[in-house]
Amino acid sequence: MRRGRNDGTLPSAPAGASSINLCDVHLALGDDPPAPVLGGVDLLAPAGEVTAIVGPSGCGKSTLLDVIAGLREPDHGQVLVGGHHADRIGRVALMPQRDALMPWRTLLANVEAGARLAGDAPDVARARARVALQQAGLAGFEHHYPHALSGGMRQRGALARTLLSGRGTWLLDEPFGALDALTRSEMHGVLKETCARHRPTVLLVTHDIAEAVLLAETVLVAGPSPMRIVDVIDTHAEGDAGGRERALESLRAAGVAA
Repeated sequence: MRRGRNDGTLPSAPAGASSINLCDVHLALGDDPPAPVLGGVDLLAPAGEVTAIVGPSGCGKSTLLDVIAGLREPDHGQVLVGGHHADRIGRVALMPQRDALMPWRTLLANVEAGARLAGDAPDVARARARVALQQAGLAGFEHHYPHALSGGMRQRGALARTLLSGRGTWLLDEPFGALDALTRSEMHGVLKETCARHRPTVLLVTHDIAEAVLLAETVLVAGPSPMRIVDVIDTHAEGDAGGRERALESLRAAGVAA
């Protein structure tokens, strides 16, 4: 799934899968005076590929996703999704760090909402939601409400809802952070299989270098706040071990890793 190549083993990126392109994006937040959070971010996430951003906590990764999703406007610079600046909210599916499940709905109804957003009829949406919950290891919990589920189970439900949203561009903010090691590994497999089948554009924020190298074709290394990209790693070229070591070296050079 390298850029500019389609070897016939996978379909081309779906129509909803949009490239993400940022040029010199700056943002400051707060008052008296505002504190710079994004300090000139340049990045490209190609359509139909998984791109990961790895960096230290508090460097501005989550804020960057808000900007890409259209929830915040940058002070300076250009943000394009599928070559467009406007209507970014309608083009992407954002999964925040907190699961954001609706507490008054069952888990099944929460996940079903993603499919309904995609335009599925109620019966089709419910059937797809049941399959997604089974894939996420949540069969048997369909009629539980979020307050009765563990943090990891809620996070898996939120990911299932995102996958059914019908949007081909996904912004995932630490989607596996609340999961135990075994479930995390299983959900890695679910995401990889889904991406291989449907070829969405995925921009994945994580603090876990090994996870970034495992899941993404390209890993962007973010420096400390105000955030900027300090390295771009092609995981196919570097390999797992090489990619992890290069990311660590980049973070050390940026002064955020020992």
